[in-house]
Amino acid sequence: MRWRLGAAMLAALLLALPVSSGWATERSDENEVKAAVIYNLLLFVQWPAQASPTRGFRFCVLDEGALTTALRRHERKTVQGHLLEIHRVGTTPEELDTCLAVMVEAGYPAVLTRLGVLARTRALLVIAEGTGAVDRGAMIGLQTNGGRVTFDIDHGAMKRSGLAPSSKILRLARTLIE
Repeated sequence: MRWRLGAAMLAALLLALPVSSGWATERSDENEVKAAVIYNLLLFVQWPAQASPTRGFRFCVLDEGALTTALRRHERKTVQGHLLEIHRVGTTPEELDTCLAVMVEAGYPAVLTRLGVLARTRALLVIAEGTGAVDRGAMIGLQTNGGRVTFDIDHGAMKRSGLAPSSKILRLARTLIE
């Protein structure tokens, strides 16, 4: 029942952004929706047992941009039975060593290739904003398309990293790469 409710919530979040009168408000609303989608996606991915958190669920960000600010509203919620912790980190393997997921905002596409390579060696979910993010190394790429927040999934990259996405999010993906 809980999974069904979560899937319904995720689908509802993906339907459309709220209509607003100003660009700044619209962008803010867009980031709130993207943050909610990211949080819900985390609920539908399984990490291998050896990568399971011992304390909190460590979600890493590279910058304190508008999307990160929106994501912080979900901090301390439960993911995989652990409290969501959002940490700002750099891009070295050592800094990312304790991260279960990392989010790259639209302004940092160059780091996606490095993160994609790192994710081949460990269970690290790489989420990024922007068109073509999965082509550059993200496992989940978020974008706004026609007033809707949509996402693409590189299922093959997730499997190679040891991650198992639920069939629910695979069905909701705009594009699924095997």
